[in-house]
Amino acid sequence: MIEKIVQDQIEFYNHGDLEGFASTYADHITVYTFPDNTVTLRGKQELMDRYRETFKKKMYAEIRNRSVVGNKVIDWEIATNGLTGEKASLMAIYEIEDNRITKVWFIQE
Repeated sequence: MIEKIVQDQIEFYNHGDLEGFASTYADHITVYTFPDNTVTLRGKQELMDRYRETFKKKMYAEIRNRSVVGNKVIDWEIATNGLTGEKASLMAIYEIEDNRITKVWFIQE
C-alpha cells in the first residue's frame, strides 16, 4: 500500500499534475537533504510553490530501482528536464504515514 502512494506521486509528477502530486503529501511534509538532514522544504504550500516552477520544466522521473522497508519507499530515480534534456541521478527516501508522504530525503549524485 505505501508503495502505491509513492507511485501515484511519480505518475502525477510525470504528467505535470501539481494538484494530484500535492495530494500525495501530508500538510506537514518536510523535505531534507541526506546525509546532513538540512531542511529544504516544509509544508504543503511551500511544496506546491517549489514544484510549480519545477513543472514548468516538463520534468520526468524514471524509477530505476525501488525498495520498501517498513514505512519507507526508497527509489533510485533519473530525473530529466523536458526542456533541456539535462538528466540528474538521485535517490529519494519517502516516509509514509496515514497514506501520505510525510518526509522525503534526497541524495543527489
